[in-house]
Amino acid sequence: MDDPRLFAIEQGGDESGESATTPIVFLHGFDGRAEIWAPLQDAVASPQRLTIAFDLPGHGRSRYYPGFGPPKAAARAVIAQLDARGIGSAHIVGHSMGGAIAALIGLFAPERVASLTLLAPGGFGKEIGAERIRAVMDAEGTDALRTALGGMGAPGWVPDSDTVAAIAAARDPAGRAAMRKIFDHLFSTGEQGVLPLDAIAATGRPVHVIWGSEDRVTPTARASSVPPEFTVTMLDGFGHMLMLEAPEACIAAIGAQIDEVEKR
Repeated sequence: MDDPRLFAIEQGGDESGESATTPIVFLHGFDGRAEIWAPLQDAVASPQRLTIAFDLPGHGRSRYYPGFGPPKAAARAVIAQLDARGIGSAHIVGHSMGGAIAALIGLFAPERVASLTLLAPGGFGKEIGAERIRAVMDAEGTDALRTALGGMGAPGWVPDSDTVAAIAAARDPAGRAAMRKIFDHLFSTGEQGVLPLDAIAATGRPVHVIWGSEDRVTPTARASSVPPEFTVTMLDGFGHMLMLEAPEACIAAIGAQIDEVEKR
């Protein structure tokens, strides 16, 4: 394929020209799909605001995108998709691995980034709850998946049945094999790669990091040692799956970040 495309769900952006505003791009985490962002896309899309949620390389309907696996490759793939759509700049929202990919986009092509909103981002420290991630990846059937996905949230959190059913229905053996390949690449040592945070801060792009105080997957403790240029918000009582556990707070944070940037 000469011009590979990542699968994307687009909402909004029906009006163009002077009425159009900077698009918002959503990047899911490891083993995710574009649909995970549906409540947030529904809330922030408008005729003036295009929103795009991608299936990242190796995931979902982008399973066969060439060169999938490393976050660096995924970051370059998203930049290529912005090029293909004629998008010069975007507000980028990323969760977990998608947060690390968003941060790398800010490093590789800062002129393409209006702002970064990173939900429970990967890459902020070596520690990673790899076994919790593996449990979701390997879960078979809705009951096992509900239990494993619940382990990604705050203690006691139970994901809603529709979300679990949708994730389970989208799974197939080839997709699981692709996820295990990426998992082995990213987490084979039980640790994760660490982003060059100071270099990302030096780009001058606005970065808002949002963590749940009960996150058992990514290192919340790192919130106290991020570059001073980053804005950090801690959501008390929530875990790693912030867009599912605390959608209203995430929507408010995204809106506040965009409003602050666009009123300048």
